[in-house]
Amino acid sequence: MMPDRHRNQNRTGLKIAALLMAVLLWYYVVTQGDLSAGAQTISVPLQYYNVPADLNVSGPTQVEVKIWGTFHGNLNVVAFVDVNGLGEGAHTLPVKLGSIQGAMFTSVNPKQVEIKLDKLSEKTLAIKHEVKQNPPTGYQLASVLLAPDHCLVRGSADSVSQVTAVVASLDLANVQNIATIKSTLKAIDANGKMVTEGLQIVPATVNASVVLEKIQLSKKVNVKPTYSGSLAAGFTLGEVKSDPLQVTLMGDQTRVEAINEINTKPIDISGKQEDFVTQAELVQPEGAVLSPSRVSVTVRVIKSPAGGAQ
Repeated sequence: MMPDRHRNQNRTGLKIAALLMAVLLWYYVVTQGDLSAGAQTISVPLQYYNVPADLNVSGPTQVEVKIWGTFHGNLNVVAFVDVNGLGEGAHTLPVKLGSIQGAMFTSVNPKQVEIKLDKLSEKTLAIKHEVKQNPPTGYQLASVLLAPDHCLVRGSADSVSQVTAVVASLDLANVQNIATIKSTLKAIDANGKMVTEGLQIVPATVNASVVLEKIQLSKKVNVKPTYSGSLAAGFTLGEVKSDPLQVTLMGDQTRVEAINEINTKPIDISGKQEDFVTQAELVQPEGAVLSPSRVSVTVRVIKSPAGGAQ
């Protein structure tokens, strides 16, 4: 009897040793070449399977998975909770993992999660827009067309009831004239805070067709008379006055802001010996409009006491 028992023990020991050798041999073989071996810890989205069509599930959105083994390229890890057959209320459920190629051992943290199943609620809201980044200097938003312009907010009754608006944020920092912007929608409550837990927005994004226009600025600028030719010998130029003294300049903001005075087209003073009044055209700046476009200019001509000329 004793020899038989020793023989069985020896056989068991040999089986264990063989198993260990097989594992070590497998590990050696698969770790040759460009494969990475060891333990990895990654965060993965937590998915919920078999959720009843009339219920909404709320709970953790991510878990940490630790994996020992050897892997080719990127890991495809699926963590999920199966809510099949459950009704409304709070539940504690295990987190399960899908098959992971190359994994010897796995663990998930947490192993269990608290979830809540609520009656599904939904409502339709008009989509609003907000400017997240202003347009370039000199431009302003003229119009916005959202497609679609309404969305469906779906989720737990508590979350849906908190939503007062759905907003599309627009980044106009690099936009000029016309553009189409894809924007992710966000749900907000009465205080302007985002509502995310237990909520789904359908669709999740919209296309915003925006039209920008140059900002038009209007301001008063001084009139500066200019001349051509020379007065008669022995005369000098006295006071020169335009009527009106200022005109209105309207146009693109960037252009108008840089202009502080407007010249008249040259007034011919050749051979003049006495005062005169003339209508002078104003020099029209590019990208702007003047009102009025001409002014009356009174020119004083003075006889030089010293007999000089101008």
